[in-house]
Amino acid sequence: MIGTRYIILTACITFFHYSYAQNNLNNNSIGANNSLVGHLSIGNGIAGGAGLGIQGDSLYKENKVRTPVIILGADYLPGRIFSVGLMAGYQRINVSLDDTLNVFREKANINRLYFGFRGLWHYGNSEKVDFYSGFKLGAVRFSTGDISGPDANRSILEDKNNRTRYSLGIIPIGARFRISPELGIQVQMSIGAPTFVSAGFCYNIQ
Repeated sequence: MIGTRYIILTACITFFHYSYAQNNLNNNSIGANNSLVGHLSIGNGIAGGAGLGIQGDSLYKENKVRTPVIILGADYLPGRIFSVGLMAGYQRINVSLDDTLNVFREKANINRLYFGFRGLWHYGNSEKVDFYSGFKLGAVRFSTGDISGPDANRSILEDKNNRTRYSLGIIPIGARFRISPELGIQVQMSIGAPTFVSAGFCYNIQ
């Protein structure tokens, strides 16, 4: 399976990076021992679980308009190699349904909330750049907001989009670039909720 290959490949890359980091520590690198780094970023989220997940023949056709994912979190670095953190993300998806005759049936606002934990391995650190890889484990909560249309009183979207699922993801690579002693820019690529690519700011809280 493709997903399994990604996980195995990322595990190998992470192990290599960890080994590399053990031999390349820099005492002036970003994120000192016992430091707390907060971060705020935006990213893209497919949100494939929102709506009806229509595939192939169906009684409905759906159209989705997604907002970017807003992510807020913080990472604690007890040492210079590994950090643990918490993160939360929010995305809104507007979904409209038409039947096979292109007659409008209903539309709804779907909220997608993510709460999770992540562990990061840091490597190649310098005074200006901190690279990392890792994993994330969390829960994704879908809920519906305003619903309108002829079928609003017997909404399929409401029935299908009030649920919670768990998500396991990997972070092949991310980086923080220092622009002042406390403030930096963060970019990250990942597989799994809540985003695939994100960018934003990070701040050394302590």
